[in-house]
Amino acid sequence: MAGSDTPPPRGRGPSISLTTGGKLKTFEVEQQPCTLLHVRVIGGRNITKGWKDYVDKPDPFVSLKMPSSPNGSKKTKVVYNENNPKWNEEFKFFLDPQKENILEITLMEYNYMYVIETIGNPIKLDVKSLKENQTEKKTFNFTGTSQVDFEFKIELSGESDLRYSLDLCHEENDFVIKRKKVVMGALKSLFGDAAPTSIDKVPTIGIMGSGGGFRAMVGLAGVFEALISSGIMDTAMYAAGLSGSTWYLSTLYSHPSWPTKETGPIHEELKTNIQSSVFWLLKPNLIYKYINAVLHKRRQGQPVSFSDFFGHMVGETILRERKDSSKLSDFRKKVEDGKAPMPLFTGVHVKNSVSAQVFQEWLEFSPYEVGLAKYGTFLNTELLGSKFFMGNVVKKHEELPLHYCQGVWGSAFCILFKRLFADNRNIDPIEMMRQDMDDEIMATESYNDASDESDDDDDGKDAETPQKKKKEEQESMLQQFLNSIFANANLFDSREKRSGVIHNFMRGLTFNAASMTPNSPLALFYQDHGIEFFDGRDELFPTTHKRLLVVDGGLTFNSPYPLMLRPHRNVDLIISFDFSGRPSDTSEPFKELLLAEKWADVNHIPFPKIDTTVLDEEGMKELYIFKDPDNEDCPIVMHFVLANIEFRKYKEPGIERTTKEEQDFGNFDVFDDPEAPYSTFNFKYEEISFDRLYQLMRFNTLNNLKEIKQCIAECIEKKKH
Repeated sequence: MAGSDTPPPRGRGPSISLTTGGKLKTFEVEQQPCTLLHVRVIGGRNITKGWKDYVDKPDPFVSLKMPSSPNGSKKTKVVYNENNPKWNEEFKFFLDPQKENILEITLMEYNYMYVIETIGNPIKLDVKSLKENQTEKKTFNFTGTSQVDFEFKIELSGESDLRYSLDLCHEENDFVIKRKKVVMGALKSLFGDAAPTSIDKVPTIGIMGSGGGFRAMVGLAGVFEALISSGIMDTAMYAAGLSGSTWYLSTLYSHPSWPTKETGPIHEELKTNIQSSVFWLLKPNLIYKYINAVLHKRRQGQPVSFSDFFGHMVGETILRERKDSSKLSDFRKKVEDGKAPMPLFTGVHVKNSVSAQVFQEWLEFSPYEVGLAKYGTFLNTELLGSKFFMGNVVKKHEELPLHYCQGVWGSAFCILFKRLFADNRNIDPIEMMRQDMDDEIMATESYNDASDESDDDDDGKDAETPQKKKKEEQESMLQQFLNSIFANANLFDSREKRSGVIHNFMRGLTFNAASMTPNSPLALFYQDHGIEFFDGRDELFPTTHKRLLVVDGGLTFNSPYPLMLRPHRNVDLIISFDFSGRPSDTSEPFKELLLAEKWADVNHIPFPKIDTTVLDEEGMKELYIFKDPDNEDCPIVMHFVLANIEFRKYKEPGIERTTKEEQDFGNFDVFDDPEAPYSTFNFKYEEISFDRLYQLMRFNTLNNLKEIKQCIAECIEKKKH
């Protein structure tokens, strides 16, 4: 089926052919049917601990372990003070029929404060001994008198909870149709009779922001204020962010006032929220709050890392009272009926022992789905954090909260967290982060995720974890957390402890590597460093791995171009705002853009040539425009630079500064200021620093409205032919 979202027939895995960039590329995703083992624990008889019964009657429960299953650890509830317990609990295991599947059944005695004990010897059951689609009753003896009754049934399932396609999902396609009607009205207001008269002639415009910490967050806030007030925002189909820009987009789209009310009050809230020092997040009551939340997540069977802590800190800072209630899927309400651009977010999936600039796979987050376009495999955003096996949800968790996503999208700062407490004003943060990630590869690391052993998932029985163990876990994690910040302890010592870690939703699938899709980096040579970049196109990530490590996309390159260049989005105009750090205000502003150009080139995706000699010919400007007039499929790229040039002289476009106060306000450097108020490491913005950066980017955007409209007009004209 070519680019189809039609579910595969039951019992068969899907196979898709993908047409991308005008060139047919064949890529197959195979989902083999999995075996479902249903187990019902009925009840027990004459359960005894021997002479210990005279001291305390048994508190029995049954433990089920299947090492070959991704949900391989289950247990019944505890029945207190009972020799003849009744459970009547049902459990389901997902199994690969091609592997050996041995169920280990243990009768256990629960102790509230002490070590849990076994009663008798475990029983091992080979699933191959069961007949398909038949319910079989069995009774097992654990001691001379202790017996437990069970029911077993196995069946095959070929259903899938994943979507296999490079096409946009149905929900995004529906959004595009609705949004084009809004865009068409906005273009009519801006261009009159020159505007398109049918939605199929409406150009697709994307707005995007780069990484850069709070600098990017504040700068993009100023950009949005200008785009909204000028009517340009209503012409945009997408708004994409990476790292710091995702913090602004997610803060905006989670706010109850957006998009129906003005953004001014939202931005005032943001300004107030980031005026406090990062040290306020290290108060004991907040640290204990984070630790308890992270421990609860781990006990539910979820992987955790320092990104969990960092996400709590980011959310506590910029979301405040919305922190614990906001989710990415909530943004669906914000874009229903096409009333706002669709927000898109990104990170990159990396390997534990390979440089992020050698192997990386761009992971896309939208309100509707999350996935890897390289494999044409996506999950519903509401299932983000759930555990999958062979295309099936084997354990559904609550959707990961928005603050966790914020921690993952900006996880480069997990690498640099201890450096936030040092003076790093003269260091290039992006290169530092990339080097730190690469240095880990040379270190000894114990993480080995290729095993298909049991996940040690206790099936969420958090309440029955002995209190002594809970206390020990809490104290241990607190000690690790504090030592890792103020000493050289192990919470930061390897990539999997600092990356975002999620269940591998592709686990158990089969990929045919006949040809990769042009949505992940290929091999190229980056001359400035003399090393190979993006050398992982044809390399498939093993689907036996239980988890995915997801890091800040800026560790590859610092703008979310892969989201905009996804062929099925057909973006005509990319309005990009680059907040990346530079050594000086006069430094060349094309470093990250050149990486994006090379990524597009080796992926055979149309992208305009970035001619850096324009800097020598025209000098430093607020905006550079790149086009390819000979390729109608090539988008126009408007590259806005974080530069204070015209803003020094003008307080509004065409209105000069006259008073000394106005002149002093506009006369500042972004990267050359020795106090470094806009350092990537700065997580506290004084009011003057916020206002200057916010107004600078608002001005730079408004000052180039003529150029923006000219590029939109070119796209309108191109769509007519």
